[in-house]
Amino acid sequence: MRKGLAILMVVLLFLSLVPATKMVSAMYGTKIIDGDLSDWTSSDLITVGWDNGLAGANLSRMYIAWDDNYLYIAITTGNTQSWDVAYGIGIDVDPGTGNGYTGTSDSWGRSISFGNGYAVDYEIYFWWGWDTGMGTDNFNAWTGSGWTYNSISGVGGSFAYTGDTSTGLQTLEIKVPWTALGGRPDKVAIIAWVTGSGGSAVDSLPVDPAIDYTNIGNEWGDADTFTNLAEIYVAPKTIDGNLSDWGPSDLLVIGQDNGQAGANLDRMYVSWDDTYLYIAIKTNNTASWDIAYGIGIDVDPGTGNGYTTGGDSWGRSVEFGAGYAIDYEIYFWWGWDTGMGTDNFNAWTGSGWTYNSISGVGGSFAYTGDTSTGLQTLEIAIPWSALGGKRSKFAIMAWVTGSGGSAVDSLPVDPAIDYTNIGSEWGDTDTFTNLLVGEWFLMPDLTVSITGYGVVGLNRMGNYNVTVKNEGSLPVTGATVKVYIDGNLYTNWTADLGAGEEKLFLFNWTPNATGTYTIRAVVDEENTIAEANEDNNEFTMSVDVVWVGNIDVDGNPNDWLAVTIEPNSYTVQNGFFIWSDPVDDQRHDKDPYLPGGSSSHADLTEIGVTKDDRYVYFLFKFADMSNIKIGDNGATFIAVPIDYKDGGAYWFAGEMDTNTVIAWDIQMVVNLGGSEYVGQEQAVASAGNSVTSLLYFVDPEGNVIPVDGALVGVDLAKNTVEVRVPLSVFEGVRNFNYQVATGFSYGPAVWNFGDPFANDGNSDIVDTITIEPTTTQELVDNIPDYYVRVTMDNIIESAGLVSVKVQRLIQYQNTFVMINKFYGIRNFEKDYARYQELASELRNMPLTDDTRKKLEQYDSELMDLLKLYNEGKSTIDLPNYAFSASLKIYRSYTGLKKMVRDLEAMLEKAKGGELEKKREMEELAKNLTKTIDGNLDDWSVEPVAEDTTGFGQDGANLKALYVDYDDQFLYIALTTENKASWRVAYGISLDYKDSGYTADQDSWAKKMSFSRGIDAQLYFFWNGEFFGDPGTSNITSAQLVLWNGSSWIYNDLKWTGFYAYTGGAENGLQTLEIAIPWKALGGKPSEIYIVAYVTGQGAGDSAVDSLPDDPSIHDRAPGEEWTDADNFTTFAKVTIE
Repeated sequence: MRKGLAILMVVLLFLSLVPATKMVSAMYGTKIIDGDLSDWTSSDLITVGWDNGLAGANLSRMYIAWDDNYLYIAITTGNTQSWDVAYGIGIDVDPGTGNGYTGTSDSWGRSISFGNGYAVDYEIYFWWGWDTGMGTDNFNAWTGSGWTYNSISGVGGSFAYTGDTSTGLQTLEIKVPWTALGGRPDKVAIIAWVTGSGGSAVDSLPVDPAIDYTNIGNEWGDADTFTNLAEIYVAPKTIDGNLSDWGPSDLLVIGQDNGQAGANLDRMYVSWDDTYLYIAIKTNNTASWDIAYGIGIDVDPGTGNGYTTGGDSWGRSVEFGAGYAIDYEIYFWWGWDTGMGTDNFNAWTGSGWTYNSISGVGGSFAYTGDTSTGLQTLEIAIPWSALGGKRSKFAIMAWVTGSGGSAVDSLPVDPAIDYTNIGSEWGDTDTFTNLLVGEWFLMPDLTVSITGYGVVGLNRMGNYNVTVKNEGSLPVTGATVKVYIDGNLYTNWTADLGAGEEKLFLFNWTPNATGTYTIRAVVDEENTIAEANEDNNEFTMSVDVVWVGNIDVDGNPNDWLAVTIEPNSYTVQNGFFIWSDPVDDQRHDKDPYLPGGSSSHADLTEIGVTKDDRYVYFLFKFADMSNIKIGDNGATFIAVPIDYKDGGAYWFAGEMDTNTVIAWDIQMVVNLGGSEYVGQEQAVASAGNSVTSLLYFVDPEGNVIPVDGALVGVDLAKNTVEVRVPLSVFEGVRNFNYQVATGFSYGPAVWNFGDPFANDGNSDIVDTITIEPTTTQELVDNIPDYYVRVTMDNIIESAGLVSVKVQRLIQYQNTFVMINKFYGIRNFEKDYARYQELASELRNMPLTDDTRKKLEQYDSELMDLLKLYNEGKSTIDLPNYAFSASLKIYRSYTGLKKMVRDLEAMLEKAKGGELEKKREMEELAKNLTKTIDGNLDDWSVEPVAEDTTGFGQDGANLKALYVDYDDQFLYIALTTENKASWRVAYGISLDYKDSGYTADQDSWAKKMSFSRGIDAQLYFFWNGEFFGDPGTSNITSAQLVLWNGSSWIYNDLKWTGFYAYTGGAENGLQTLEIAIPWKALGGKPSEIYIVAYVTGQGAGDSAVDSLPDDPSIHDRAPGEEWTDADNFTTFAKVTIE
């Protein structure tokens, strides 16, 4: 491929600047997405990575650019090998707000999180297989609670890459429309990473401290929280004199200090967009002098056309050489006591100058400075129209002069100025030869494509669309578009296209002879338009013209028998078999992740079969296919195993993790998520030779086999797929069986319903033929039990639905009787003896009241089980009673086995002292003066701390803290105003004696410090919702933890004290009531200092609410409080009398 002028900033004094900070400005410019990065330059380079030493997972550089329609991202690697890896890119469209994904498992299930105010709104993912190369691509959007999944093309973007299965991915180019990102913001934050088939990242761009490059081997399996994203300005410059929206990539020239307090240039920045050239200058002035600031622009450097000598537009002795000739000058006058004065935009006419103001040519400028320190900053926007249109190459020079004479400083620094003798520079003549040269990729790039049927019926009209697009950045006029059929010109048009514009042309063709034809479309065949790429102006496609029988295979069901029958029923009429399938009976598990959030495109509503003298035809109609296009990730997949002879296989194509109930001999597959006809809504195609073909056939060994004459017709607008199969496939038999299963295609196979990244034995079928109310109910045993049996002669003579469930049920019953007759009887008698042994031993041990009552209950149940067993044993050999007898034996021996297990557990607890502990706690509970049940009606004390401001978060909102006591117990109660059930920890810290814990990590590894020495902590883990995992919404761990002076001693609260609570899944914890014996705390103190708080669920988290209210929970935004460090200084004091 030949590509035209690349964007290149030639900086003579400041080369290859790579931004050192995370805030950068991406250069405006349209990129051609072809995997060739020659149209990317150092101006677009955002970050350079570190070599992590991994031959197949090594990121090198990331480039970013933008235009009015797209965000462009390019990545290069240092790979030398091909590994199984995933490449990810995160995009935060509102950095700093914390709005977006911040969880622990991202859209591809990797252990990647974000912090430091970043929360990505979108993720782009690619899978690279070591032996297959580029695989799945995903564009995933965060909804606030989960992800929606799409392909890059599905949101209007595209990508291209270079690399192979020898050296791995080398380059990757992506463009994403701003519409897919919710519109163009002022800035975005971006990071790229590479991971394995699971785990976390092993490299990132920008380099992030989450990755330990000194121990890269451990990075595959840890968890990474990225905090160093590149924040990128993607908006036009604001002309206000403030240079904060200019990034390091805009910095093109740094000056030299000339020692002149009022005429000292420091830096020059240059940027552009589709409308304006932007220039900014910063000075080092510390005084205000009478000064002229000049800027020269050469729009055709190297030609010598323009002003060179004889005094410039303001009469200064400023001249140009070395091939530079200025076409435009910009001048400003700065008065020592008046500040900014006249501005001029002056154009060279060939013999003199025309004078205008900057606003007079549609531009603008702004500055900062005053009559004390002189000019400080200067920003200018000049429309390209004032420069004769956008220029692919230009040169710029800035200088400062006095009220006459020549320059005393310039940007770029030029040999014409003698900085060692600057005083003499005011009055000499300067010939500038060292201008800043910029090249901008400005060329059209025309592409052409054809969409339409790959197969057309003889004497049937085929409809075709020709799309011509200008992928470049300059408009074209009068581009010719021609279509040839087998080398003969068939039709032509002429098109004018703006930059980024595309036009659609339609034509119809009716072939009158069978055979294979070549349709060729070409744009700019005469090569009269200079383009960035001259190798993408043609497109060819082959079309097979075939004989048409009873059914025209085009995706239009109008030539099939129309019937009205009840769902889950069928009819055979006039040679047609039609099955009616219920609407919305498919599995819905994956709906949130599918295009349009719906699985209706895989919901079968009708299945048909018919035949003629040459072919058997299959019909598949669906509920609604408007949410997909062919080639989408998640598009419809149809597997049809066909059994027509002995032997065969028992698996569904597409790796569906499901067995068939027929031994099939050939399997027909329609894959709308493959690689053919991508982005289209209609297609007709012959059978292919790949698992990503629109239609293919496999044999029982899994080989894709050719089937000449087989066709598939798809029309998504009509919700229909049609397939024809040559009669020769059936080898002359009259009967065949077939099953049908649909799925969601990701390319070579279907989406998994179990483990998302591995085949795991959980069926991946979405819909199938069944008389059950739903597919989910049909697949409860992971097997679709129904198939269709067809008998054919000249027509489809008969057909019917066959279920293997009855056969399987009979087999199961016979097996069940045999198992219980031998295994059940033997096990009951063995367990009966074991029960008597265990019960006797337990009766001779000290037991709690509850345990003794349980044992008495089991003795009663044993008599019932013995009676049931004897009834079953006496009748199991009678043919009419065998199954019911086996059920009685089964119920008796399984019930007895459970009782034996329970008695063994009781005995183990009794021997281990646990029952003794329970007896002690029962005795201790008799001394309680409050009922510990979570109900605070028996509390009469006022709270020692209460939240009266409503501070808190939905699932972490403390209301009041109560403390009471008697001679034997300390009582504590906590109430909340929770509105949700979150996964959090509730903590209570007590200081009641000298010294104690103060800093670092507390007993539950929370980042908690205290101004008072903590002697005891109570902790309760509430297992609520956590990033999609609903949890159990109850307390799953409760501990009393004591400080011994150097470490924590942990006690299970159920063996030390008492607690109860109220709450659940709707509102989380509501009340918590606790009683702690004074002896567990080492005695009854004279006073206690107490603070209660709620923290995040994990180690390293900190508090987000407390009672009493403490300043440490208010030093960050609420979303950032979960992981900061807190130092508690506020406690409630309780005097113990």
